[in-house]
Amino acid sequence: MIIKNLIRIFKSYKFTIIKIIIFEIIYILRGFKGNTISNASNVEMADNIPCPYFFLYKIKKVMKNLKFDNFIDLGCGSGRVIDYFNKSFPKKSYTGIEFGTKEYSSVKNIFRYNKNITILKKDFTKINYKQQKTNFFFLNNPFVNDEKFIKFFTLLTFKKNITKNTIFIFVNFKKKTINKLKKIKLINNYQVTKIKGFSIAILIK
Repeated sequence: MIIKNLIRIFKSYKFTIIKIIIFEIIYILRGFKGNTISNASNVEMADNIPCPYFFLYKIKKVMKNLKFDNFIDLGCGSGRVIDYFNKSFPKKSYTGIEFGTKEYSSVKNIFRYNKNITILKKDFTKINYKQQKTNFFFLNNPFVNDEKFIKFFTLLTFKKNITKNTIFIFVNFKKKTINKLKKIKLINNYQVTKIKGFSIAILIK
């Protein structure tokens, strides 16, 4: 299964794969954590394939100009995203939500000494998110079905404690899927193919 995922990754990123491989090698050699690929334990969710470091590097440039206090990774997998941004913005609070037992145990162990990082073993689609000064949500497309993602996002943004100016990062969603979302304003978009890339948006409800 892992070999099939790797082949799928090579095909889906096309010519950008060269940059992605270079960034993967650089950051892995630098000791960054969260580099494990695993199969999803929930049939409605995609396999755990970490967000490319190349994307995280480009996203970080945008994040430097955004104000946030609390960063929430929905489906944090092996913890790559939290590890990367915690090294860049160490004074922020981070929450990773992971349903898979194996992945949860691994990522919980990785951040056992980080007091600013909380890892929860839950289904992120069924959580009532506590109010924060500014929420920052990260999704590395964990959904198998785009319509279920749109339904989840719609219900999430209807919650009273998800306030105006909440920031969302969507990684590897189809651009046309992001365009269907309501109450958001895109502030940055980078696509390498129709299904690979990222979008950064602000809630404007």
